[in-house]
Amino acid sequence: MSSNFDSGKQSRQEAVTQMDSLQRDRFELLSAYIDGEGTAAERKQVQELLATDSEMKRLYTRLMKLRQEIQQLPVPAPTATAQQTAERVFLRVDRRRNRRTVIWGGAAIAALFMSAVSGILPGTRSLVPQLAQNNVSQPPLEIALNQPVIEIPKSAVADPEKGVQPSTQPHDLYEHKLN
Repeated sequence: MSSNFDSGKQSRQEAVTQMDSLQRDRFELLSAYIDGEGTAAERKQVQELLATDSEMKRLYTRLMKLRQEIQQLPVPAPTATAQQTAERVFLRVDRRRNRRTVIWGGAAIAALFMSAVSGILPGTRSLVPQLAQNNVSQPPLEIALNQPVIEIPKSAVADPEKGVQPSTQPHDLYEHKLN
């Protein structure tokens, strides 16, 4: 029972969609006819519809009245010429560019001022560059050539039959002492 109801509902929706599509097509044909557009066959089709279809006649009358009213609307006179409008636009662009320049310049001046003030304040270092000074006495640098400070392990040896094996030799690599 519900399948009959659903199929009836779908067929009504399809019919409404087809009717809307037909009305839309007729409206576009009529609009093109009023605007003087369309082919000769389309113009002939519209003339036949106007002669036979009262709904189409009513729509044609409404569209013609609307067109006439739109054409009779007063057109406001321009307050400025195109040249004056263009000049005003370019003035605004130039003002914005100048405003950005002033903002960036002001920020740079403020940064310079802050860096100058921070160098002059009491308790800070002077503005004169200074060389690094070694105030702490340290023992001279010693390099261990014959005996390393830490034990360095010998690298692993690769044997094709046994794989990688750690070295079996003593880890003291620096047994050779200078005489």
